[in-house]
Amino acid sequence: MLSLFDTTDEWKEAVANWHGIEDRPPKAYRKRSRGFQVLENDFLEKYFATSPWYMPGVWFIPVVAAGLWDALGRRELPLGPVLGLYVAGILGWTLVEYILHRWLFHLPVMKQPLLKEIQYVLHGYHHEFPDDPGRLVAPPVLSWPIAAVLVVLYALTMGPWWSTVFAGTVTGYLAYDWMHYYSHHGRPFTRAGRFMRRYHAEHHFKTANSQYGLSSPLWDLVFGTFSTTGALKPGKEATADDPT
Repeated sequence: MLSLFDTTDEWKEAVANWHGIEDRPPKAYRKRSRGFQVLENDFLEKYFATSPWYMPGVWFIPVVAAGLWDALGRRELPLGPVLGLYVAGILGWTLVEYILHRWLFHLPVMKQPLLKEIQYVLHGYHHEFPDDPGRLVAPPVLSWPIAAVLVVLYALTMGPWWSTVFAGTVTGYLAYDWMHYYSHHGRPFTRAGRFMRRYHAEHHFKTANSQYGLSSPLWDLVFGTFSTTGALKPGKEATADDPT
């Protein structure tokens, strides 16, 4: 009998054959836009291991609204400080996003099989199949537990204004998820949108050890990982099939 979290043979083979995000030349990734089923259980695969792009908003926009409503409803701080705490939460997320992407997701491959599989599910799969539409925003199995941990952490360390900062953090997370999806599947018509699409494509197909920002290049500029050495041609949209 299958357990709920049994994985497919294709998944097991992919993990076994994976040797790191940078183990293939860029051209090897261009033909791998679509992924495969990970969990044998079809229900869990559809509703918990994958996610359409709009679902994070369904789950988390009410959380943002509740956090701001709580802060403004109590009227213990003027609007300016409330907005300041909210923006601080957004900036805090952008830093966390950068730290996770650079120093956790891009760690060298672990030898221990379970740790290697965790690395692959966190980020290796995405570099193997960068345009898989069902795995570009975080599914509930990943986002809900992280959100629950942050709620407890914020409530214990930030006093009565934790919900305002948390609302900002969740807003930053939504920007991250949606910018990531848009970078892969959007057709931007603004200069900023085209820049972000090229910028993220460079990370996948040119310079995997730079361009770690997803929602903005802010922390790449701060930490010196903003690269122009392999820059894509200005003004040309990059895709997995034609990254240059």
